[in-house]
Amino acid sequence: MIAFCAIEFLDLQTLDLFSGKGQHSCQLVPKNLLIAVLTELLNWTIEDLERLSKLKKLEVLDLGFNRFVNKSNTAPSIPTKVLFSNKSDTSTVPFLGELKSLKTLILTDNRLAGSLSDFAKVLTNLSNLEFLDLSWNNLDDFSDLRNMSNLKILNVSGNNFLGRIPPSILSLSSLEDLSLRYTNIKDSISMLTNSSNLEVLDLSDNYLDGFFPFHDLRNLSMLKILDLSGNNFSGRIPPSILSLNSLEALSLRRANIKEDSISGFCELTKLQELDLSGNKFEGILPPCLNNLTSLRMVDFSDNQLSGNIPLSLTSNLTSLEYISLSRNQFDQSTLSSMSLASHKNQLKVLGLSNCNLNTSTSDLLNFLHNQYDLRLVDLSHNNLHGKFPTWLFENNSLLHDLNLANNSINGDILFPSSPMVSLTLIDISNNQIHGKLPTNIGNIFPSSPVTLNFSKNSLEGEIPESLAMSSHLSALILSNNRLDGQISPKLFNISLLTLRLNGNQFTGIIPNLTPSKLSHPLTLDLSQNLISGGIPTWIGNFTELRTLVLRNNSFDGPIPLEFCNLVSIEFLDLSQNYLSGPIPSCLNLTFLQYMHFQVNNLTGLMPKALLRSPNLKTLDLKHNNLSGSIPSWLALLSNLRIILLKGNHLSGSIPHEFCQLNKILILDLSHNAFIGPIPPCFNITFGKNGTVEPAFADQVQMSYGIGTYRYPSHFHGGTYGSDQSSLDQYQEQEKVDFVTKSRSDSYRGDILNNMTGMDLSCNEFTGDIPPELGALIAIRVLNLSHNQLTGSIPKILSDLKQIESMDLSHNKLSGQIPSELIGINTLAVFIVAYNNLSGRVPDMKAQFSTFNVSSYEGNPFLCGPPLQQQCNTSKDPVISVTLRQAGLAEKFGIDPISFLSSFAATYVVSLLGFVIVLYVNPNWRGLWFNFIDACLSFIFPFCSK
Repeated sequence: MIAFCAIEFLDLQTLDLFSGKGQHSCQLVPKNLLIAVLTELLNWTIEDLERLSKLKKLEVLDLGFNRFVNKSNTAPSIPTKVLFSNKSDTSTVPFLGELKSLKTLILTDNRLAGSLSDFAKVLTNLSNLEFLDLSWNNLDDFSDLRNMSNLKILNVSGNNFLGRIPPSILSLSSLEDLSLRYTNIKDSISMLTNSSNLEVLDLSDNYLDGFFPFHDLRNLSMLKILDLSGNNFSGRIPPSILSLNSLEALSLRRANIKEDSISGFCELTKLQELDLSGNKFEGILPPCLNNLTSLRMVDFSDNQLSGNIPLSLTSNLTSLEYISLSRNQFDQSTLSSMSLASHKNQLKVLGLSNCNLNTSTSDLLNFLHNQYDLRLVDLSHNNLHGKFPTWLFENNSLLHDLNLANNSINGDILFPSSPMVSLTLIDISNNQIHGKLPTNIGNIFPSSPVTLNFSKNSLEGEIPESLAMSSHLSALILSNNRLDGQISPKLFNISLLTLRLNGNQFTGIIPNLTPSKLSHPLTLDLSQNLISGGIPTWIGNFTELRTLVLRNNSFDGPIPLEFCNLVSIEFLDLSQNYLSGPIPSCLNLTFLQYMHFQVNNLTGLMPKALLRSPNLKTLDLKHNNLSGSIPSWLALLSNLRIILLKGNHLSGSIPHEFCQLNKILILDLSHNAFIGPIPPCFNITFGKNGTVEPAFADQVQMSYGIGTYRYPSHFHGGTYGSDQSSLDQYQEQEKVDFVTKSRSDSYRGDILNNMTGMDLSCNEFTGDIPPELGALIAIRVLNLSHNQLTGSIPKILSDLKQIESMDLSHNKLSGQIPSELIGINTLAVFIVAYNNLSGRVPDMKAQFSTFNVSSYEGNPFLCGPPLQQQCNTSKDPVISVTLRQAGLAEKFGIDPISFLSSFAATYVVSLLGFVIVLYVNPNWRGLWFNFIDACLSFIFPFCSK
């Protein structure tokens, strides 16, 4: 139980117990307390809340982000009345209602539900209340707000209004600031015209569209801030919005607007902030924007604007501090048409990513040479070329974020000698920068945590010692360069959240060390290097680690038992090393989703510890030395999408429980020693119904750095984020290799959601091909080759209308190739070679016209194009007998080739034996010749005459 106290200060006027830090033992309550901030506290009880009623002078009470509990109930969610009534009987006087001096009450995110009727008396008694925050609960009835005549600020965002704004809100005559964000409003908002004092209105992220009447909004003559972002205006701007001449800030971000011009906004001459990003505005930026002389922030990013940027946008708007034009279709001469020559025009944020600049860094210098207050610069994806722009740091000592990724900048990296006290992000990835990392690189970040992304360049040499000792690094990404030498162990003892050194030429071993308590990485990637020795056991001490990638090195020895401590790991890749021994049975990877242990020397059985990973989606253990059978308990991992066990020593039959994995997309059991029939129950898997939810994304997002620069704004809680917020995230695509169309391909990212395949090749499966496989209508790859399968090819396989590769070769299949398979238009590879098939090859139509002899060879009784053996349709008795025998052989399960071969051998042996007997015994030879002579005389008597 939390006891409120003033820590023996009777005159305390402010008490802040944020995040549970106020769990004190004293019981003294400060009588003069004016402000109480009691947020994110733990184990709240009703007794704790009752103490608040003694604070008669309290004016500000913040109870946001708490989980209230009843005396007899420790559940985190309780009825609303528990918070507002000190008895279970709601007719009693609510104890919060006794705080009659209260002017500000904040109850955001407390899981309150239902209507406000449970504490009507609270709101009636709080007649002095001016600020009420009930946001992010689950309230749906606000009928008891009508008596709050002094209320000026009301935030009810994140509740559920079931389509309509409650009338009681619209009747609050003193209301100046109203936030209705994300409240499921669908109906007309014309009643808002009654709120004549309204200055701030947030209707973002609702279901408003261009058909609802906005025409009365022109009566809101006091309105200064209007946020309509995240709605759907069906392509058009409601005209009444353009008549609100008092507007100072307007956001229509992501509102599905498609207009040929933005010139209509030029009439709003008092605008200071204009956000039209994420729409479909076309045409050029009109010169009339010059009229908006008060404009300090403009965001036109993510539209379809073209042409040049008018000179007036940067030269005449002297108040402009924030400009983002990223991801439009401007001409290559855009930069030359802009001018920032005047000292009066000092930008803080410049966003020109993906603007087709195609210019040199020297032209960039001419454009920005008078800028000395830049905080965020995003010039990524522009084909900039020339030397690294060191002058950006020298001219702008307060630079916070710099993004030059995906350009063609070359030369060495040069940083100024003086420290960059505000710098938190430098991204120069995917350029042509070469040379060594500056030796002073770790000394220019003296205070702020910084993210450095230098990946995909041509940097060489070792990591400077200053960088390995920098205590202010938040993320270091040096992937895909030519760096070499040994990795300094000091690099693992600083407070990095992300360390990515993959794709370099680092050598040697990683020594043992005791990680610092400050070291708590979320991502560690050392893959694709030349590192040898054992995997360091101290990695197991990083209990907050979410991503660990060590693939494609020369690590040897066992998987450390300390890995059993990686309780937070989600992505684990130890593939393509020389690891040996069993997979540790102590693994307790509850959050693990992707396990890649392929191409090692791991031995033993499949560990039952996998059962402790219920979220597992990918299990890749191929090309190891695992033995034993597939355990039936594997079916309990119901989230599995990909199982790759190829190239082990697994044996036995496939358990029928395996078919319970009804989310499987890719299954590879090839190159093992499995026996028995193929389970017919496989027809329930491989996305048959197309209802399995997506499990793979283009990017597996993991936070790796610090937040980017926040510009002060009227929107988004008082700050406005940069358009490069994705830079503070680790991006790793899930990737698997799978044989399709007779070659090994890599599938990555969200493509895996649509890739389905089953490879059972190179085993010892027997019996028929289950006709139930014809129900796998979403499968794209089916490989049953190199087994002992018999019987005919099921005609129902023609239902696999999405299949691209079907390989049934090297089995003992007999009968004809079903002509129905011609109807599969997606088939690119079809192989039935080396079986006992007979009859005519399907007609050379559609996809079958692309298959050559190699698809059918090794079947001597197949005929017709593309084979050289022609199909004979004559009535020759010998052919008829042969065909009839082949038909009978097929009917009774006899192999016609084996039958004819054995018959011919028996005939030859018998004949030779008879000749030898006659040759050895002259008496028998004489009797045989006499018998032949007598037969001839009887048949042809004329011969004796």
